[in-house]
Amino acid sequence: MAIFQVVHKQRWLLQEIRNVYYYETITGNPATSEWDDIVDEIRADYVAELSTDLSTNWEFYGIDFRQVDVSGLPSFSAIPTLGIFAGTDVADDVPTQVAMLISVKENTTAPNHVRTYLAGLTEDGNNLSLWKSGVMGSAETFIDLQSVLNAAGANELQRVSARWNTAHDAVTAFNNVAGAAAVASQVPATQRRRRIGIGI
Repeated sequence: MAIFQVVHKQRWLLQEIRNVYYYETITGNPATSEWDDIVDEIRADYVAELSTDLSTNWEFYGIDFRQVDVSGLPSFSAIPTLGIFAGTDVADDVPTQVAMLISVKENTTAPNHVRTYLAGLTEDGNNLSLWKSGVMGSAETFIDLQSVLNAAGANELQRVSARWNTAHDAVTAFNNVAGAAAVASQVPATQRRRRIGIGI
């Protein structure tokens, strides 16, 4: 069993956005060809669940992945076979520091809680400063789909909540959260950000 970090790489209005997920292997480590399938699977999830909620100024363009239960291992990248995917909503973008917060919590010992700040949404998904139920439901379904990757392949990945050691060079504790349902907050959240042009 190994723990992998999978990072969704996105761009939105000149800003780089990263969503970080952690997974445990169930049978073995995915081969390179399987990582190609995984990035295509993730892209398909964005298309199926969120395309009409995401701004035309937002795009998903690939993943970075690496094994993190062992320190010092390299990171690799994969890009979708069908290329960059951009949202299709032409409405005004919400401010770039605003995101929808989706949480997953498993009934087990800590670490047992994961969060995703979903960026790239528009004013179409917002009413009276609250997210509409339709976009919340789509976001929850999208996050539920991220709980298991490569299910049709030889080496399935299941989402975990992970804790790093004090040196922050390896994950030393984790618990499976793949069976827990995603819950979106109706109140918009503020995503962490760094100055444009100063790393990601």
